[in-house]
Amino acid sequence: MKMTTKISAAAVGLLLLFSQTFSIWNLRETQQMRLGSILSSELTRLSTSARSFSEELYQNRSYFKDENGERFWGRSSFQNRYNGNAVLYYDGEELSNISTFAFDLDHLKKHADDFTELKKYLDDTVWYGNLSAMIGETEGRRLLILCTPIESTKFELLHYRDITELYEESRELFLRGGVMALVMAAVLLFALSLVIRRILRPFHHLSGAAAKIADGDYSVRVEERGRDEVAEVARSFNGMARQVEEHVQSLAETNGKQRRLLGALAHELKTPMTGIQGYAELLQRVELPQERQQEALSYIEQECRRLSRLSAKLLQLEELSGESEEEIKAEKKPLDVARLFAETEMLSQRRLAEKGLCLKTEIAEGAGTVEGDADLLLSLLTNLLDNAVKASAPGGVIRLAAMKEGISVSDEGKGIPPEELAKITEPFYMVDKSRSRQAGGAGLGLALCDQIARLHGWSLKFESEPGRGTKAEVCFSGRQMRIRTDKP
Repeated sequence: MKMTTKISAAAVGLLLLFSQTFSIWNLRETQQMRLGSILSSELTRLSTSARSFSEELYQNRSYFKDENGERFWGRSSFQNRYNGNAVLYYDGEELSNISTFAFDLDHLKKHADDFTELKKYLDDTVWYGNLSAMIGETEGRRLLILCTPIESTKFELLHYRDITELYEESRELFLRGGVMALVMAAVLLFALSLVIRRILRPFHHLSGAAAKIADGDYSVRVEERGRDEVAEVARSFNGMARQVEEHVQSLAETNGKQRRLLGALAHELKTPMTGIQGYAELLQRVELPQERQQEALSYIEQECRRLSRLSAKLLQLEELSGESEEEIKAEKKPLDVARLFAETEMLSQRRLAEKGLCLKTEIAEGAGTVEGDADLLLSLLTNLLDNAVKASAPGGVIRLAAMKEGISVSDEGKGIPPEELAKITEPFYMVDKSRSRQAGGAGLGLALCDQIARLHGWSLKFESEPGRGTKAEVCFSGRQMRIRTDKP
């Protein structure tokens, strides 16, 4: 059973209980008041009749020779005075009964005290102190029976009134009230259901919103309207939903950072580890001159140290989402561009040789030095060169140039579609996914290049045309990355 039905049924049930209890009490009080009014009226009649009978008897007593004469006179006078609803007794015996019922005087006197509630309607000033009163039932009729002795005589006068209608009217009113109460209860139940359903509607919205949040839609909110308790619950729910959404976003960002870090480490380890593995195999399988052996071992040691430094700085780069770029420490110092280009060429020599590519380097006048972190810049140029190698056809030419405005890497490969240029620096984004996976790529190289450039206060710019190659330029001015497509 729904809460709306429960609340409505409970409210209507309690209302029915209270209303019927009050109705029964009210009907009983009304019945007692009417009974008291009838009793008072009948007492007055009985009192008047008894007094009149006593006075007349006193006036005619001198004509009675014996009890038989008194009895005869009493019967005659009684029959002349009453048309019904009365019985005359003499010395405990029925003398005349002009009613339609038979009464037992002894039973009346014996049980009159059982009807103590009738005494509250009796007037204390009534002269007949031996009055007996009771309510009896005979032949399906309820009768109010009053009996009093006539003062200074052996006569007793019994008077009754049929009060069956009084009880029938009370019963009929109770039944009508019960039927009306049931009808009103049904109407009230329907109305209460509508009202309570409207009151509980915000909680239904809360339930729906909670279900959506459980399904993963953390952006859902409920309407906050008013200043009542429901509005307070809605505000608390929305606050909780915001906290949950922020927490889930934080977890997602942390997970993304961890994935990017692992990808970046794998990406950056790939090229130097290939060289280290190659030299290690060469040292194991080929007898080299002492000079060549020292050169190979020196290369291995140098690359291991560079990998150690690079991994630490990659960890710093992955913290950019939680820190400002100024808080990331880069060891910036003047670097010789020619030496930087030579190291880049040496690291990429094997990849270049595999495809028979020619690397041409150019250093413009006044561009012989650059301010930056050697390890990070070497990683940036190696990644740009690695992308150029992937995009170039065998036997092509790649140009690595330095100018006052920046450093550029150009290839004669297949190029990048204009609609893809804005996305190529996003983590894990690959223009040609199948080719990139075959070449061992993870879509992190240009993302790392972009981070390294921003860390130095530079920006990346790409110029490309499908089928005619791509030029990637590290611009030394401007912190915002600019992407441009120009046809040469």
